[in-house]
Amino acid sequence: MTAPRRAAIVRALLAAQGRPVSGESLADELGISRVAVGKHMNALRALGFDIESVHRAGHRLVALPPVTIPETVSPFVTDAFWQRFEGGVTTASTSDDAKRLARTGAAEGTVVVAARQQGGRGRLGRTWESPEGGAYVSAIFRPQIAPAQIAPLALVVALGVASGLEALGVCTMLKWPNDVLFEGRKLAGILLEMSAEADRVEWVVAGVGINVRRPEGSVDGFAYVTDVLPAAEPAHVAAAALDGVAAMYRRFISGGFGSLVDEYAGRDGLRGSEVVVRDGTGAVVAAGVAGGVDDSGRLLVGKTPVFGGEVTLKDPEGGER
Repeated sequence: MTAPRRAAIVRALLAAQGRPVSGESLADELGISRVAVGKHMNALRALGFDIESVHRAGHRLVALPPVTIPETVSPFVTDAFWQRFEGGVTTASTSDDAKRLARTGAAEGTVVVAARQQGGRGRLGRTWESPEGGAYVSAIFRPQIAPAQIAPLALVVALGVASGLEALGVCTMLKWPNDVLFEGRKLAGILLEMSAEADRVEWVVAGVGINVRRPEGSVDGFAYVTDVLPAAEPAHVAAAALDGVAAMYRRFISGGFGSLVDEYAGRDGLRGSEVVVRDGTGAVVAAGVAGGVDDSGRLLVGKTPVFGGEVTLKDPEGGER
């Protein structure tokens, strides 16, 4: 219960807009002792929160730490779909943590967040670099649908991330099946992992990594939210993305991917481009002009619908990128 109570304290301090909040009122609100409030304050300070104690007035929040942890993300999430936040400054993988929670019965809407990952993963077993300054989030879903219907969910999550980023002022495009791009460079990626029986999905964990602040020694080819919004904080970006994902997921569950296909088309960064799609072994599955995404979430390459694979673009010289 420590993280939820600390997050509740942060929400109360934020709501005060710089005014001191008494320890007594916080204790009453949370149903704990003033001594426990003091311990939570010390724990928040240890996490990097700048909290000032004002004599005979209470506690005043001066500044949040620039990291993605439950105590900084959950106060800014507005959608009630997200009901439980776990995580911390460092973890091996937020998705591995979320899968452990899912296996033990954690509810849909549970989120694991971290400021950095030591073992983050991308698609096809690739390593996802996860330095501090990014937003790393994994969410648990329990859709009441058949496994055959789950394929478009990566597109739904990508669309939700794009929608959330747009609410902050960052307009992005999507690269099927799981990348979010800014000016042709990768800004965010999505990885889905699932447990299912023959006729139903038990749970899905959607891992999202967003490049927020450009780290020292960063390489070309990637985009960062601070390229557009220099003052962007990872926690605010994570919260906006989560709210966007919740809205898109709700529409997907109620109307299928067909209810989102037009919106996806408006952000489709591949449509009209010459592409090559390969499977996990590197074999070519399809090649031609990308013609958009159908109601089942399949990429149309010429007349061929593609269920999955790795997409590269053909450049004018005949190479791929």
